[in-house]
Amino acid sequence: MLSKQQRILYFLLGCIGVRSILAVSPIYIPENMLPILGIITITIGTSFLFLYFTNGRMNAPEGGGVTWWAKYRLIHGLLYVTASIYLFQKQRTAWIPLTIDLLLGLVVFLFKYSCLLYTSPSP
Repeated sequence: MLSKQQRILYFLLGCIGVRSILAVSPIYIPENMLPILGIITITIGTSFLFLYFTNGRMNAPEGGGVTWWAKYRLIHGLLYVTASIYLFQKQRTAWIPLTIDLLLGLVVFLFKYSCLLYTSPSP
């Protein structure tokens, strides 16, 4: 089992790091490569949707044994599928849903961990 500090580090460097790269990629990669990025994002998006609808992978070790983000998989999946549609059409505006996903993931994570840090023990 990972410690809380390890989970935070893995999330910020791994998950947020990868999402950041994906979010800026449509702006910088050559136009003919956008559909290839679309294949990657449609795979990620459909995976999120599959896990959401099947309640799959609910005991993630990187989440401390609890997949607390499971209820957000639907919106993550839809944002990635939306970005994929743009990418298959070779539209660089795919950065918008990917950036929304990045920010949503970061805000939900920060809210989750800030609530854990600032909650007082029950009397």
